[in-house]
Amino acid sequence: MERYNKRVGADVPLTKDFLKLFCYLHYITKIIETIWFWGSYVYHIFYIFLERAGNMKTIDELVESARQILQERDVNIEVLEGGTERGLTVRRNREILDSIGIKMNLLSDFEPSLETEFLGRKISMPVMPAPLSGLVKSVDANCFKRIIREAWEAGVVPWIGHPIQDDVSEFEKEFVWIIKPLRNTKRVYDDVEKAESSKAMAIGMDIDSAAGIKVGGTILSYGGTKVWSKKELADLASTTKLPFIVKGVLSERDYYSLADISSAIVVSNHGGRVLDSAISPLELLPYLEKVVPTGVDSGFRYGSDVFKALALGADFVLFGRLMVYALAIENGVQTALNMIRDELLRIMKLTGAKSVKEISKEAVVL
Repeated sequence: MERYNKRVGADVPLTKDFLKLFCYLHYITKIIETIWFWGSYVYHIFYIFLERAGNMKTIDELVESARQILQERDVNIEVLEGGTERGLTVRRNREILDSIGIKMNLLSDFEPSLETEFLGRKISMPVMPAPLSGLVKSVDANCFKRIIREAWEAGVVPWIGHPIQDDVSEFEKEFVWIIKPLRNTKRVYDDVEKAESSKAMAIGMDIDSAAGIKVGGTILSYGGTKVWSKKELADLASTTKLPFIVKGVLSERDYYSLADISSAIVVSNHGGRVLDSAISPLELLPYLEKVVPTGVDSGFRYGSDVFKALALGADFVLFGRLMVYALAIENGVQTALNMIRDELLRIMKLTGAKSVKEISKEAVVL
């Protein structure tokens, strides 16, 4: 028994030392966790500061920065940028744009101007944010108010998509509202009335989402969409005092058929999110004899893309996915638009185009 007591007594100091060591390690771990937490916080604040300070120099840098931010937030990027089924149309849009070359004309020195008009409003350039739906709220809960504010700060008209959860009457500046071709026609007409009582400067419909938006194999139907006939579209246009815009035209037949009820038409394949193997808008544009102001979207990302579209006959270009990425960065929408403007002005100077009207088909090679 005495031997046992001695052995136990000898172990007591060792046990106390072990407990002290354990406590020290625990405290050290907590200190490291605290440093890591606040270090990460300071890093993100510093990172945002850098973005705000204009650290990004190119569109690609902006997109890459936005991707990193969205991945950290666990935002499903594929839903935001994916295409229908195999993504052939998404790739085709980019391939067609990249296949068009630009000629240079360097025999005169001047300062080019991008100023133009859209529906009677003077704008700083023929580039505008495309209408985004409520899906982009996963990027920024205040996305629509931001788009409207930052677009006007860049001197261009903002476009808003559908459906959205916001009350459009609360938007403080003018915007274009493009609604879905819903089966619930009452809701469509109700939204037109809401637009008329808001600061909407135009209303329209993206007819190409008639079968829903398809990302990969998943269809987003927005509560049910359908094909609206020419008569249904004409009836809708006749009930509003606002200019009516049709978006999502991708054939000569639809273009000329809808021109008489439209204040403007947007040639589009919905960014490759409705039909796999659809043609690019730039494959149709050269064959159209314009009878109304005509814009394009789907796959545009750079100032050079805008120049090519204008050269082939477009009056304006809408940017969709780029604006989604831009929303992940503070003042990103305005930053992206300013980058596009700077690149466009540089290209105009190198091609001899003093104004938007002087950008012609002779400046590009198909």
